[in-house]
Amino acid sequence: MLQLSVDMLERVGFLIALAFVFSRSRWMRSYMNYQGDKSYQWRFLVFFSAYAMLGTYSGVSVSNYTYQPAPWIGEVTPTAAIANSRTVGVVIAGLLGGVKSGLVVGTVAGLHRYSLGGFVAVACMVAPILQGILAGLCRNALKRRFRKFSSMQLAFVVGFFAELLQMALILMLAKPWDEAVELVSLIGFPQVFANSVGVALYFVLYNSMVREEERIGMEHAHKALQIADMTMPLWRLEFDQAVREIAKVLNEETKAVGVFFSKNGSEWIAEGRKTGFWIDMNIEIQNKKPIGQFRLFFERLDQDDHPSRRRMLASLAGLLSQQYAFVETQRQAQLLADAEIRSLQAQMNPHFLFNVLNTVKSFIRTKPEEARQMVMHLSRFLRKNMSNGNQRLVPIRDEIELVMSYLNLIKARLGDQLDFFIDIDEHVLDRQIPPFTIQPLVENAIVHGIANAGRPGVIQVRVKEEQNGEELQTRISVEDDGVGLKAGGLKRQEEHAGMALRNIEQRLSYHYGNERPLEIDSKPGEGTKISFWVR
Repeated sequence: MLQLSVDMLERVGFLIALAFVFSRSRWMRSYMNYQGDKSYQWRFLVFFSAYAMLGTYSGVSVSNYTYQPAPWIGEVTPTAAIANSRTVGVVIAGLLGGVKSGLVVGTVAGLHRYSLGGFVAVACMVAPILQGILAGLCRNALKRRFRKFSSMQLAFVVGFFAELLQMALILMLAKPWDEAVELVSLIGFPQVFANSVGVALYFVLYNSMVREEERIGMEHAHKALQIADMTMPLWRLEFDQAVREIAKVLNEETKAVGVFFSKNGSEWIAEGRKTGFWIDMNIEIQNKKPIGQFRLFFERLDQDDHPSRRRMLASLAGLLSQQYAFVETQRQAQLLADAEIRSLQAQMNPHFLFNVLNTVKSFIRTKPEEARQMVMHLSRFLRKNMSNGNQRLVPIRDEIELVMSYLNLIKARLGDQLDFFIDIDEHVLDRQIPPFTIQPLVENAIVHGIANAGRPGVIQVRVKEEQNGEELQTRISVEDDGVGLKAGGLKRQEEHAGMALRNIEQRLSYHYGNERPLEIDSKPGEGTKISFWVR
């Protein structure tokens, strides 16, 4: 039994070594690491079906209570069986791909084993199918607790019970029963132990492979944000010059041999040279309106075809689109006749964007999930900022979504120094208000109220239907618990209000007729509350 255990461990080691060699190839990784992409599922199933069959072929032939080590098993006599490593491939397929993948791989491996013959052929055909289902069910049960199944210890346990299931099936289905008992007593411990170790060792390799993929992904994300930092000020140049400078940045930072920009099917800007391998970056604004396309050329596509690189370039294209849209919105706002009011609808403090990008950049390595959430909030904020900027009236719902994105971005940067609560009557969300009436009040509360308090603060935004005289109206309020206004400060606040507050009052007065629509209630050291009514 000891020698058989050694032989089984050698065969499992061969399978793991083979997997390690395959894992060094990015092309083979698409076969080994199925993450839900349907286009790669068939590769995953083919790889692990072949992997399981290899576990059968590389097994040890057992007959008459003895075993005969051989480098390869081609057939099995009616009185013989195979001490094998088939379970490794089947269980891993179920743990990584789920029940369906485990079932498919188990069925292929089982039918293959049945075709080789032997008195345990039926049991060894049924066992992989049930093992694949068992592993898939374990994955589904454990994914509620873990983001993805990658625990070496749990993999060992699943492999252990999967092999015990196979031994039980041999005892139940193999005939004659006394030979089945002798077989299990001979191969039981070596096969159960070796396959359990094999499943666990594969997950050591898998974890290493995943960490490397994540590292590459974070490096690419970090690079995308660096490029975005460099290109943001360039969009403020004339369009042709901006595109030319951005093409130079892309050519240097992405290691492309050439970057070309085309618009309306004609080539505008050329930097470097063309090759037969390229990746496209489409620049679009709201409603998917195309602006142009950067085409990055590489010496060899297989050198730059890493999935995370493609995702990086796609994300970078989105950031460039948002940057262009942001800058273009500001340009258009400057051309409007009513510059003071209309500029408020399209402007955003560029320092805010830079601060957000710098915060995201710092989170990339330490808090990648929070960095991803910040990019999503920033995208929503820019989209709302862009779409609301050309409207005279927007639903309250759109304003609240803009405020939520803004507050989430600020809280990610300030952490425990800021908290916020939003209380809304849902049935008033479709009522119309001038755009950019709530977010500037929130920004004012943070900058002038909480930031100067020297302690954590809370922002409260309320949209409630209340009685205002004889009418039922919507009251919108923004309240902070910051420094408040000193004696006489309220008057100075009204006299020297910033452009944002003046524009809010002007537009509210224009739409609702109230000369002084903003109600300001402030107590020194306790905070400030600004509210207004909407009919």
